[in-house]
Amino acid sequence: MTTLTLEQFLDDVKHHELTIHQNNGVYRHLTFKNADDCHQSFNITTFPNHLVITGDMGTLVFSRLYDMFNFFRSDDLRINPDYWAEKIESTSYEVGIDSYSKLDMDEIKALAQEYLDDFIRDNELSEDDESVLRLKLETSVLSAEYEHEIIDRIINFGCYGFDFEDFGWEDCREYRRNYIWLCYAIVWGIKKFDELNK
Repeated sequence: MTTLTLEQFLDDVKHHELTIHQNNGVYRHLTFKNADDCHQSFNITTFPNHLVITGDMGTLVFSRLYDMFNFFRSDDLRINPDYWAEKIESTSYEVGIDSYSKLDMDEIKALAQEYLDDFIRDNELSEDDESVLRLKLETSVLSAEYEHEIIDRIINFGCYGFDFEDFGWEDCREYRRNYIWLCYAIVWGIKKFDELNK
């Protein structure tokens, strides 16, 4: 997994300028963009109990405190993706979780293989049965290329008493690069706003 660093984010926004469209208590509308182009531009809008970030890197709506700037403010530009993800507003958990993370396909396949190895070690199978079970895992689960495909195959897998009933595939997630970028954009944008409004 390649994670976006603060340095990479800062390089992306090094020419961005702040335009304040509205600044009325917790009612704010800010735009950050390069004067020469709109690449990776973004807006931060706040109103009571909400912060909305929109732009080239995506859209997220957060809710936690009356003034969301107090929730996100970080002079050293530290982010807290785990905790902040819990504050994302969405129509459903699945839509929300997909907005900031995705399954790590390599990790889930390695975990599925480990799960099978544990089952084989703990159960007496003939060599033929073990070979069939390993082949079925390889051609079904391990050959999957997409998130929905591997989840469906794990849920429906069964052979010689082996299944993935207690399999924790939900833990095989990684943050999307755009989500981390948006987290940095929020703390950086608030810091820029604070510098102009001391």
